[in-house]
Amino acid sequence: MAVNVTVRDIVNFPGGTAKTITLDIAQVVPNGGSPEGDEIWVMSATTTATASGGGSIQNIFKNEMKRGFIRGVPPDNSLLTIGANYQLKVAIDEAIGNGVDVTLAQGSNLLPEDVAQDLEDKIRAEAEIGQGGAKAGNLSYLNAQVRFVNGVFRIESGTVSDRYTGSGRSSVVLAAPDLGTDARETLGLHITSSSEQLALRQVVETPLTSAYTSGDTLTVGSTDGLTAGDAFQVTDGANATTALVSGTESASVLRFTAVSGAGLGLENSFAEGAILKRLDILEGAEPVSVVRNVDQLYRFAIDSIVNQIDFSA
Repeated sequence: MAVNVTVRDIVNFPGGTAKTITLDIAQVVPNGGSPEGDEIWVMSATTTATASGGGSIQNIFKNEMKRGFIRGVPPDNSLLTIGANYQLKVAIDEAIGNGVDVTLAQGSNLLPEDVAQDLEDKIRAEAEIGQGGAKAGNLSYLNAQVRFVNGVFRIESGTVSDRYTGSGRSSVVLAAPDLGTDARETLGLHITSSSEQLALRQVVETPLTSAYTSGDTLTVGSTDGLTAGDAFQVTDGANATTALVSGTESASVLRFTAVSGAGLGLENSFAEGAILKRLDILEGAEPVSVVRNVDQLYRFAIDSIVNQIDFSA
């Protein structure tokens, strides 16, 4: 059953015209799908309100709740000092080369929560229609949120997607600004973890396609996902040896450095078919999305549409 939500421009309340957003959940049965739980439930958010200039507002349809994020470490100080021209480069749902430099408001003894609000305002301003920002109309920036939670800054993408990586992802990336003073260390954002990084730390394993007896190379099914410095283990069920990737010679030849035993080689010989597995701290771990339930997904959809509504008419 659809739910109608009345929204207003809280900045100018009680003035402004009330607008309505309709929220609903619909069941979709894909062609060829079975009735044993393969159906998809889609959340929709629509409005007849218009954006600034009379433009239409895009409907929202979501069947996943993956909202990308990046988070830092606790800042060195409980109150922050932001100097002149303190900036950081932010890219949301795109490569860092396409990101924007945002300048923080200068001040001393600032609460981190206030700095988070200022950073959110600056990111959103880049996407506001008619403000001359580099990302005008881009919902990834217009709906972005910045929070100071559990002692760390957290920047959340303005979109919800079905993926954290690749094309169409929901993600946030930070870098030093092109010109200004880098503010990341002041905010504890010089050491970060992100949904994109965590999602990429999935299990990588491949079989040996040739037997190994000696030397510092292995012939494998694929070297995809294996880069210099990665730790890996080769096992045949009875024996297991750990080593470090030193490089890849081709799509199927891996060069390594042994970390135990004498010489360059692995401690054991392995027959074709033995498994090479990359070792990660968080193997196969899926990042926990900021949006975790239907209520939060509804709130996200409402916020996304409200940010576009023209309340003056």
